[in-house]
Amino acid sequence: MNATPTQIPETSQHRFTVLLADDEPQNLKDLVDILFQENYEILLASNGTSAVELAAKHHPEAIVMDWDMPEKNGLEAIKMLRASPATMLIPIIMATGKMLTTTDLTQALEAGANDYIRKPFDNVEIIARVKAMIHLHQQYLTRMELQARMAQKEMEQINQQLQVNTQSMAAMKMRIVNNAENHHHFIKGLKELLPHTNKYGEEKIARLISEIKTRTLTINWTEFDYLFAQVHQSFYTTLNQRFPDISQADRKLCGLMKLNLSTKEVASVLNVSLETIKKTKFRLKKKFGLQAGDSLTRFIQEIN
Repeated sequence: MNATPTQIPETSQHRFTVLLADDEPQNLKDLVDILFQENYEILLASNGTSAVELAAKHHPEAIVMDWDMPEKNGLEAIKMLRASPATMLIPIIMATGKMLTTTDLTQALEAGANDYIRKPFDNVEIIARVKAMIHLHQQYLTRMELQARMAQKEMEQINQQLQVNTQSMAAMKMRIVNNAENHHHFIKGLKELLPHTNKYGEEKIARLISEIKTRTLTINWTEFDYLFAQVHQSFYTTLNQRFPDISQADRKLCGLMKLNLSTKEVASVLNVSLETIKKTKFRLKKKFGLQAGDSLTRFIQEIN
């Protein structure tokens, strides 16, 4: 028998497709006669190989699979269908007039059959079984579609928030760099006053400079650390896992370099000299096992 769809008149209702696999033409005819009244589109296969091919091509909503067939029997066909992502979820009813023991039933279900029906078929029973399989399959597809929409919506919200955080991170990066440079300029101006004041004034200026440095460090890093964690959520976790002995100062430097801050900008933000940053970077390269010619910045950029 040719493995081709049986033509059934179209209706305005959505038509479900049912694949019938059996090597006995009379059995197929009987099933078609029974299911015809339900207005299903019927696919016919005379062996397991054809059943697998038709299922992969047409993706029916349900399959009634005979157990004992040539080329590939029903059990083998079911295992192949379950092994393929394209057909693994199609509901399958195993049909047999010979394999009727509890062991046979268990074997069929373990192979991937969703249901099991004995021959000869009862008209009401076969219709009910097929309807149940299609209904369950449609419910599953509906749930999957709903979950996919919810996941898509959640992902869109996450991406929107990430975009906001990224923009905020970029704005904050410019702000803390500018603030650090302004503070550096202000400190430089205070130091220029030192030769023109008395001892009390020198002490007052020194306290002001110390307070400015302390407040700058606290404000810059508190803001930076919060937004950085929102934008680069796993960076510090990965960094600490790969290099558990890394210090807090090294962690800060890596975070600033992740944002592509230059050595001068890092020095301004951390209120340290360029030479201090260069020495810290040199020590970091050793901790990370990098060679002299390797780029520390590129290495840090690749950590996610």
